[in-house]
Order: sequence, then C-alpha cells, then structure tokens
Amino acid sequence: MKPINILIPTDFSKVSEQAFLMTELLSRKIPVKVNLLHVIEANSSVISENLNDVSNKLTIEKKEQEVLKQFDALHKAGRIFDPLLKTGLLTDQIHFTSLDIGVDLVIMGTSGASGFMEKVSGSEAQHVVRHLDVPVITLRPATSINNLENILLVADFEYFGKGIQIDLIRQIAEAFGSTIHLLQILKEEDEAYADQIEAQMKFFAEEHQLKYFKIHLYRDHKVTDGVKNFNRESEMDLVCIRTNGRKGLSHLLFGSIAERLVNHCQKPLFTFKLRESLHA
Repeated sequence: MKPINILIPTDFSKVSEQAFLMTELLSRKIPVKVNLLHVIEANSSVISENLNDVSNKLTIEKKEQEVLKQFDALHKAGRIFDPLLKTGLLTDQIHFTSLDIGVDLVIMGTSGASGFMEKVSGSEAQHVVRHLDVPVITLRPATSINNLENILLVADFEYFGKGIQIDLIRQIAEAFGSTIHLLQILKEEDEAYADQIEAQMKFFAEEHQLKYFKIHLYRDHKVTDGVKNFNRESEMDLVCIRTNGRKGLSHLLFGSIAERLVNHCQKPLFTFKLRESLHA
C-alpha cells in the first residue's frame, strides 16, 4: 500500500502536538510519510530587507538554528519525519510546500483563540482549506482522537461525479473498518424533497463504492447546528465536510459557518474538495 504523504505545519506547541497524535492513529492501519513544516514568518519586503541587512540576516539565521534544534529534539524523542523550514507567509508556505512535495493530506492544530496557530484558524484556516488541492484535517486542543469507528460525511449529494478525494476517506474507513455516516441537514423547506434527497445519497454511496455506510436525514434550522447536534448525539470520530461545489453546502467554508466549525468542532475536522482531478 502506498504511504499517505502528510504535511504537518508546526510551531512546536501543544496544539501542534495534536497533529502528531492524529498521524500516529492513522499509522496504526495505514503507512504514512510525515513532513514537518515550520515557517519563519515574514512578508516579501521583509525577506528582501533581511538579505541586504546583516543584523536582520543574523536574526533570521538565529531563528533557523533554534528551529533546527527543535527538529533535533523531536527526532531524539522518537518522532519520525522529514523536517522542512521555510520563510514567508504561513498559509502561502503551506500551499507552496504541499505542491512541492506532493502531499496527500495536511494535518494541523488550531487553537482558535490565541498563539501562533491562531493564524491557521478563522479566516486563515478558511484560506488554507479553500485553496489547497488536498484534504486538510484541523484539530483543536481539546479534540478527542479516537479509533475512527464512525466517520461523518457531509457533502452536496446532488453532485454525482466521482471525486478523487473521497478515495482517501474511503481508504481510511476501510483500513479502520469504519462506518461512513452520510448526513443531510433538512430545513423546513427541504421536507418536501426528503425522498429525493435520500435517493441522491444512496446513489452517491454507490457511485463512490462506500463499503459500510448509513444514511441520515437530520432536522434542524441551521446547517452548522445540525452538524454539531448530530455529531454530539451520535459520537462521530471524524467529521468530513466538502468545501466546494455549485450549491448546497459549498458555503460552509466561505463564511462564518466555516470559522465556527474549524474553531469549535470537538472532533477532528476533515475538509475536502470533490473533483475528478487535482488539476481541475
């Protein structure tokens, strides 16, 4: 089996440690290759100034040496990863690095409140998951990481085409013997189409060759509340949400709903695009 190529952005904090824990869980059933990325933050003008200013250049070099020591300490603690050190804007470097090394999955901790990794929460997290061509798992400090027996999948089930990124969800589910729970939040105006929506969900499961799955139509006034309430009642171990599309839930990562889910979801949150090709 080909290893999953994983990128973990890190600031070496306890929040970042969550990503390692998630990776360790995946590695119990699936071979993984881990790349650990630290970004020394600076915009292009600052980088240019540093190159021409000896004192600023020395400051950057000192930071680089500190990061290399952190990498070395993790290696000595038994962590297995390829270290990556970049200078630039955080989300840009995550994007560029994911392309450069061909990652299959980005896993990152997000505090959602304070600290360095706040930069990958809120609007920054939306930017990351919206523009990366690979799935992203975000984890909050209090996120419980369990054995992935139940995986929640929220998507626009009107889209019938096979999407390559559903393959990773299916691969994880099959490796862990997970049940994939397809969830559609029904608002009052959707009730008349409940049978049609359920048929679309069944077709989606067949089209994507899901092995073990269940279909759920959950009544709630808001999509976000419905996802959170269903998850709380059903104890899902991984929440998967599609991030783009022509309609339906495509707005999840284009407004306040995304910020609430990325920053407040108490389960690992797997965001993905449903498309035929990574270059589409």
